[in-house]
Amino acid sequence: MSQTVKDYTWRRDEGFWKETYPDLDKGSADTTVYCQPCEEEGKRAKAYGFCQTCEENMCAPCIKAHKKFKMSRNHIMLSKDKMPSSYPPTKQSDIGNTGYCKNHPKEIIKFYCPTHGDLGCGDCVVLDHRSCQVQYIADVAKDYVIGNEFRELEPSIKRAEDLLSGSISNVNELLDEVENQSKYEIARLRKFREELNTYLDDREKELLDNIRKVKIDDENVLNTLKTDCESAKSGLEAMRTDLSSGDISVNQRYVAARRAEKDIQNILDKNEQMTGLIKARKYRFLKNEDTERLLGSSMGLGTLDVAGEFVPVPDLSTVTWKKGADINVKATPDDKISYISGAALLSPGILLLADMRNENVKLVNVSARTVTSCLRLPGKPWDVCMLPDDQAAVTLPYKSTIHLMSTKEVQLSYGKEIKVSPDCRGIASYNNILYVSYTSNPRIEVMTLDGHIISTFQTDDRRQLFKEPFYLTVSTSTPPTLYVSDFDAHTVLQLSLDGKVLGEYRYEQLTRPRTVVEVGPGQMTEVLGEMDGLYKSYSVSFCPHTRAIFVGTYSDSLRVFNVN
Repeated sequence: MSQTVKDYTWRRDEGFWKETYPDLDKGSADTTVYCQPCEEEGKRAKAYGFCQTCEENMCAPCIKAHKKFKMSRNHIMLSKDKMPSSYPPTKQSDIGNTGYCKNHPKEIIKFYCPTHGDLGCGDCVVLDHRSCQVQYIADVAKDYVIGNEFRELEPSIKRAEDLLSGSISNVNELLDEVENQSKYEIARLRKFREELNTYLDDREKELLDNIRKVKIDDENVLNTLKTDCESAKSGLEAMRTDLSSGDISVNQRYVAARRAEKDIQNILDKNEQMTGLIKARKYRFLKNEDTERLLGSSMGLGTLDVAGEFVPVPDLSTVTWKKGADINVKATPDDKISYISGAALLSPGILLLADMRNENVKLVNVSARTVTSCLRLPGKPWDVCMLPDDQAAVTLPYKSTIHLMSTKEVQLSYGKEIKVSPDCRGIASYNNILYVSYTSNPRIEVMTLDGHIISTFQTDDRRQLFKEPFYLTVSTSTPPTLYVSDFDAHTVLQLSLDGKVLGEYRYEQLTRPRTVVEVGPGQMTEVLGEMDGLYKSYSVSFCPHTRAIFVGTYSDSLRVFNVN
């Protein structure tokens, strides 16, 4: 039975070996062939067989020993009449020192399988690549190393390095956010703690431990990702050194190049998987209202709300943009051309739009490219913002009202109405607090969801802050800040949440700014303009998850731009 199996194995592979090595069966009766293992020990013995897997001629005792050991008993052995007279010594010298096989550490690498992108020895070919058109390295190495494939490795390494550098930059940015957020929220927690009795010490410790745990967990994950990226970059540099070394043979360079191809692809695949892991959880310390009223509340000091996550945002001024297909935002009840004066991101892929001319608000599914819900309003809307608990708010400047709406199950329905002063324009929210801008008697009012005015921002050190504040947004940075676009002053102001000026942004091409939306840290610069087909642009929304910009205009088309 064992002889039958051995013969069957040889017959199955015989065609491949003959086609690849036509000299294998050209033995000569006049040529004495000696056992190679014995020669290595300084002995001379006549060979009676050839191990095709090891590519060595062997005498009878060596053949017997070869069949005895587990690691070599299944090697393909040619009988004396079929063993080659000159191969493999010539072939072995052609190969040189290409390195040892990763699957069979004692065997030299001699073959490359284009189908699987694998380098291997004779054992690998027999066991794993019988049906493949493998290449003998000594036959193909020279043409490869002087060809285009080899030259393309350097650009591939560079692309991989750039991707890894971007990922490392994102990790560092999030590490800063994690650190700043931790410091900011702990400070808020401790300030509130000072107002309470000392009996809350135990609860305070629990909350601090929770914050530190989230911080440490996120840092551990991010630092691990960063280490992986840096390790991969080091590997690429070593790869480049191997490929450019002048101290190695062409065969060694070939092996290094082929290995590099697969390693680069593995790095790129891993980096693509890693991109989705580069994130950190958002959390906020929430003061408990019961604690504020009664120190004996069962909720103690408060809770730690771990919800949402930071999404790394590229520097939008350095990326290139690709124009996507416009989305038709005309709804069934519309009888006029749309005027999208306000926009807000409800969730990744879902936008809330304010259509001033048609006096309604709309939900748009970006993926489906359709308006999924439309709600008629009692007047012309201006701006919209999202609220917690599946709610949203819209300003109606000519009705002197703010309307709250439900967005539950991605459908719009009426909520309550808040009466405000005339000419309310921009609206933003943070921590269940509304920030509303007014163009008459220019100012910003900070109010509760019931319309109770907490404070008003109008001057800072007796300086009039605004001329015509059209839009505003609250950033989610740590600490959070307020950005206000001033239509008449041609500026964007950055304010603290208590109304102190932190920065003033001007730009030569910034005239009559409208919607302001947070996209991450950066400078004031033009990202898209008239050359991109933008004119009469009134609102803008950015989705950090899909990295797309949506621009509302005086038309039925929502402009879409994607990071290229």
